[in-house]
Amino acid sequence: AWTPAPRRPEWLAGGEVACFRLDGTSESRAREGERAHAEARQGRPVHLTGCPLLGKRVLSRWTFVYLSAAIDATSRTDSDKGGEKEGPPPTRKEEAGAEMGAGEGGSHAKRRAPLLSTDVTCSMDGRNRFFDLEVGKNVYGSHYHIREPESIPLEDVETFSEFASCAVKWREKHVQLNKVLMKRRVPSGTRVKDHLAAAMTPETMPDFCLSKTSSGAAEKERSEKSPCVARDLMNEVDWPWLFSFLRNQDLGSVRDVHLHCGTANSLHPCRYELCDTLITQVRGRTRFLLISPEHAFTGLYPYPVHHPYDRYSMVDFEADEDEIANLWPEFNAENVSGRECILEPGQALFVPECFFVHAQDLDAETVRLNLRVSRGRRLRSEAAALASVREVHHWLSVVAHGEESDWIDTATVAGHRRIKFVEGVYEEVESN
Repeated sequence: AWTPAPRRPEWLAGGEVACFRLDGTSESRAREGERAHAEARQGRPVHLTGCPLLGKRVLSRWTFVYLSAAIDATSRTDSDKGGEKEGPPPTRKEEAGAEMGAGEGGSHAKRRAPLLSTDVTCSMDGRNRFFDLEVGKNVYGSHYHIREPESIPLEDVETFSEFASCAVKWREKHVQLNKVLMKRRVPSGTRVKDHLAAAMTPETMPDFCLSKTSSGAAEKERSEKSPCVARDLMNEVDWPWLFSFLRNQDLGSVRDVHLHCGTANSLHPCRYELCDTLITQVRGRTRFLLISPEHAFTGLYPYPVHHPYDRYSMVDFEADEDEIANLWPEFNAENVSGRECILEPGQALFVPECFFVHAQDLDAETVRLNLRVSRGRRLRSEAAALASVREVHHWLSVVAHGEESDWIDTATVAGHRRIKFVEGVYEEVESN
């Protein structure tokens, strides 16, 4: 199969992500598994081959045609039911606040949820690049307003089959699809912080966002061969293995499961997430370049926190050398280096929080699942923890005496983030 060339400077990949095979003898699996756990506990990415997470049914059947039949039929079923659902799970902002020490999480009032639809994005300028623009930050007239985003949502494409048709037929423009398949809900009367920190168990599993049947008929009257995404996830995902993996890492439970579908040579530029992620490839291949967060301010030039492209790197990895030297002079081999791997069907990639991810889909039908995981009881690495304690003591004193302007340049991204973090810690200490 044709493999697109890497869409990044040749020098940027300084090696491969540590890879561990889990498909050998029982003895070798145990040995490789322990080595993988040790690597991940150090806050480093891990590439797992022979991973038992996904069963053969998912790996062999989840084509665009199969997903079109399964997801579209499920959407019609939920539409027939009137779309009446429980109140939504906690938002990303609520979850992030809880993991930083936010307060109580109560029950979510019942309200009518929108009918299931797909989130389809189109790359408009022919470069086949996709950016997740934060609409709430793209305010008209603001300093960071983006008038013509490089990729835009296609509001008229509401079904998976319509997305699949666009993916096959369009030549000048390219599309991608993201859909939430599972999402965790916080039980009534439970503290959000405690729920997010809880270990992964059957009781803390995320709920399905799709019905477990893809038609109005009872499950027992349906053929086992009929497409059903929820049934596949329940029966063909090795949840006990996932429970064990997360417990070994002292991580919390899965907060949500996202389905990603892309096409050949689609690029998802360098960006970091605020939580650990386990990515498992279902169909096609994806090339991942992972860059440690220690390089964030030494050469990656992250966007300001109030920019619609917050958490992305400003650097265009495909720009020529002269442009890079003029616009991002610190982006060079001396300051930035990453690790690369190509994820194939059945393999998994563990990405620690705040690692920058530069992903390139390599095949015409690329399907993968992204499982975002709560931090749980896991501590940071020893060096990071010690540095954080020393810094917190110092900056709490600075804030207490109103000396921020003497120590921090709040006009910079680093300064703004530091002062907001310390203020949050100070408020938490005062409230307790």
